[in-house]
Amino acid sequence: MNIEQTKKLREYLHSFITSQRAERIRTVLQHRTRHITFALENIYQGHNASAVLRSCEINGIQDVHIIENSNTFKPTNDIALGSSKWLTLHRHSKEKENTLSCINHLKSRGYTIVSTTPHKNEVTLEQLPLEKPVALLFGTELSGLSDTAIQHSDQYVQIPMYGFTESYNISVSAAICAYSLMQRLRKSDIPWTLSENEIIELETEWYRRSIKSSKLLEEKFWKEEAREK
Repeated sequence: MNIEQTKKLREYLHSFITSQRAERIRTVLQHRTRHITFALENIYQGHNASAVLRSCEINGIQDVHIIENSNTFKPTNDIALGSSKWLTLHRHSKEKENTLSCINHLKSRGYTIVSTTPHKNEVTLEQLPLEKPVALLFGTELSGLSDTAIQHSDQYVQIPMYGFTESYNISVSAAICAYSLMQRLRKSDIPWTLSENEIIELETEWYRRSIKSSKLLEEKFWKEEAREK
C-alpha cells in the first residue's frame, strides 16, 4: 500500500472514530520519535518486558526491537497497560544469531549501537552523542548483554550508582534512559520527530486499533475502491 492509498484509508477510517480520539492520536504522534530506539536481548521475565514497553510508550519512543535467542518475549498485560498497542515491535527470532542480525539491521539504517553496560570507554547519559540515531541495547538481569552485543557496539553507557547494589533493575534502567535521552532530544535542535508520511502511516494503524470492526471496514473500503476503478 503506497502513501496515497494509506491517506485514503486513513480518511475513511477517520469517520468511525470520535473527533476527540483523532485529536488525541495526532497530538501523541507529534511527540513520537524513531531517532532513539531500544533493543531488548533475550528478556524472559514478563513483568520486566512489559515495564520497558510502558516506559518507551510514555516517553515517545516508537520502535522496540525484540531479540529472541533462547527466551521468548512475553509481556505481562496488566503491567504494560496496553502500551504495546501503540508501539512498533520488531522481532528478531529467525536467525541462528539474532543479536548480530538485529545489530546489523539497525546499523544499516544509520543507528549508533549503544550497550547499557559498564565498559572502559563508557559515557553517561548526559555525554552520549545524539546527533545520529541511537539504538540502546538492554540485556537480562542475571547475565546482562551477550559478548556479541558488547563486541559489536559503537558506544557504551552506564548509569552512575552510589550504593552497594551492583546494578539497576532492567525496567528501571530503561525508564531512566528513555526519560533522560528524550528530555535531551526535546531540548535540542536535532530533527527527532517523525516525518509526515510516518505520521500518516501510524495514524492509520492507530485508527485500525481504535475501531473494533476495523478489519471488516477496511475490506469494505477496498472493495469500493476496486469498483470505482
